[in-house]
Amino acid sequence: MVLIKGTELTGGLTNKDRCGTIVDWNLCFTADGQSSNRSFRSGTPAFMAPALLRDKILTRRTLGHDMESFFAVIIWMTSFDYSNDDAFLDKPLAALLDDTKSTTDIVNAKLVWFRFDWEFKTQIIQHFQPLYQKHIRFVNCISNLREILYGSGRLRSEQRAAADPEEDLFRTCMKKIDDYFEKKKKEGL
Repeated sequence: MVLIKGTELTGGLTNKDRCGTIVDWNLCFTADGQSSNRSFRSGTPAFMAPALLRDKILTRRTLGHDMESFFAVIIWMTSFDYSNDDAFLDKPLAALLDDTKSTTDIVNAKLVWFRFDWEFKTQIIQHFQPLYQKHIRFVNCISNLREILYGSGRLRSEQRAAADPEEDLFRTCMKKIDDYFEKKKKEGL
């Protein structure tokens, strides 16, 4: 466990608790979720939260934004075709990496793909590699994350009177991911 002035970067988790930890050291939060230096846009546009790509003033970068980026990375990983670069580049998220795409194009594409269940199933899940596409529990987990982040679940989360609805959004997503991995451990997969 790494400690930095009152902050447990791993939240007390060890390799016995999780299979891996993804950490972006230069953008990390303190243990209580606070950060004074996160009001800027950074990242690869295809993986960024749509709200971060819009031409609006960003008051605060949140855990919710980071979860949206993580969601895009999961989709990238499940769609990646190691054996055929051309086939992979025709897939929706890969197409957003084209330098000619404007941030407006990226935002609009992601919102259509992610907000609507039918579009998500036909435009995203159908491009997963067969291993992921056939894994029903995995597809259900990803679909649940989509609903939380972009569907009606997102609206309910934003309407809550929580101190930080974006942190609540992050925790709700992490609960779904934890549930998926816990079931996977129990089944010995």
